[in-house]
Amino acid sequence: MKLHVLALALTLLPAASVLAQDSPPARAPGASLLENEQIRVREVRFAPGAKLPATARPNTFFYALTDGALVFSAPGRKEYELTFKAGEALWLPSQETATANEGSKEVRALMVEIKARAPAGKAGKKGGKGKKGGKKGAAKG
Repeated sequence: MKLHVLALALTLLPAASVLAQDSPPARAPGASLLENEQIRVREVRFAPGAKLPATARPNTFFYALTDGALVFSAPGRKEYELTFKAGEALWLPSQETATANEGSKEVRALMVEIKARAPAGKAGKKGGKGKKGGKKGAAKG
């Protein structure tokens, strides 16, 4: 019986220590809603007191789902607080920042990270030169 209890304790202990770690994940916790080579869309949740380490982030469209504030600190620059209301849309330029929720309420938002522009061959096909211009190299006269 003691052997079974010891085996159970040794099985559960590593799992408990993983759950109890204080180190935050490398990116904001949240559900990925869509991701492809051009964008990443996530619903993010910042618990009160949550802190994320400095990470390079692409240009981001931020849509607040709750009222709140986040503190951003870029290496070598003064930290700043961004305060917003639910339903507010914000543009966050590409930069390396650490992020923290120093408030007492959870902050929820939709984040659309712009990874890359559409390839040139795909972006300009509709509005370019059409059939009206005639054939290339056609002789005049």
